[in-house]
Amino acid sequence: MIEVKIRDKNKKAEIYRKEGYIPGVVYGPEIGSQSVIIEKKIFDKNLKYVHQRFLFVFNNKKLLGILQEVQKHPFTLEPIHFDIYVPSLAQEIITTIPIVFSGEDVILKEGYILNKSLTELEVEGKMIDLPEFIEVEVSNLKSGESIYVKDLKLPPTIKILASPDTPVATVILPEEEQGETE
Repeated sequence: MIEVKIRDKNKKAEIYRKEGYIPGVVYGPEIGSQSVIIEKKIFDKNLKYVHQRFLFVFNNKKLLGILQEVQKHPFTLEPIHFDIYVPSLAQEIITTIPIVFSGEDVILKEGYILNKSLTELEVEGKMIDLPEFIEVEVSNLKSGESIYVKDLKLPPTIKILASPDTPVATVILPEEEQGETE
């Protein structure tokens, strides 16, 4: 479990970073705004992408949060600050959920390319109902076939904010082969 600790505001962020922590902020309608720190090794191991939902411990309470933003050092690209939003579990929120493609290896073995038009999807729903990611099975697609937003399977409590006719992914021939077939 990720532990988020209250940050001493009198201690500079640089000192925390040298001690192996990343400073940040946790905020939400039920907890206000708090300056916090997370151990860098825990952050690096568990928090992989913006809009990731995760459980964490803060003030001896388990909370469900969304990693809203990560600021990175311009040269090292190491995280230097983060924002975690903790919505009310009953509150409808708008967020993005990553799309994970499974079966892509089958397409590649057949000599095709999977052109990914979307890698995340904007949705609206209650925090407790939101999936961590949307899995899209593509192994059964043939050249020229696509998967559209309307083909995605999500719980009925989740509203997709993109147009149903938006392509998610299309199987295509590699460019040099496309020129040969024309």
